[in-house]
Amino acid sequence: MLFLMLNFKYSKGVIMAIHIEKTESVVNDLTGELLSLTTEITDINTFPTEPNYLKLYIDDLGLLNKLSGSEVIALIHIAALANYDGQVCLPLLVKKEIAEKAGVKIQAVNNATVKLTAKGILKRIGTAVYILNPDLFSRGKWREIRERRKAFQSVTTYYPNGKKTIETNMID
Repeated sequence: MLFLMLNFKYSKGVIMAIHIEKTESVVNDLTGELLSLTTEITDINTFPTEPNYLKLYIDDLGLLNKLSGSEVIALIHIAALANYDGQVCLPLLVKKEIAEKAGVKIQAVNNATVKLTAKGILKRIGTAVYILNPDLFSRGKWREIRERRKAFQSVTTYYPNGKKTIETNMID
């Protein structure tokens, strides 16, 4: 005889965990004696699936944030350097390489870094170390991206006059 018990744990209408108990018994048909009883327990913790997303090109991100052409080019090079945690190291040598590849002066890269930080696209986390806003740039497994997004607070406020402000904070 096989007995199966399922328990579901919900959060906001989404299954977060499943507890399965499978019990199998073997009984002698002649004597009714229980010959064996085995129970197998399986716990499955589910994780929310990746949300719907919209593919946004860096050029479009530049238009939405009113970035200049050199700032968009710098952003493309900076984003390409990001590791799987979204961190980018931008010491002087790297900025010089970006400037050379982008065909701009190093001051343009410095200015772009300042503006990208002010716009909430980058967040400075140390000397010459930045993190890309994980709501805009993500690489890696969804579980890790989701955790990075929790730690990176980005609030955009839109005003009736058409202006907006973006505040970014790292949450410890």
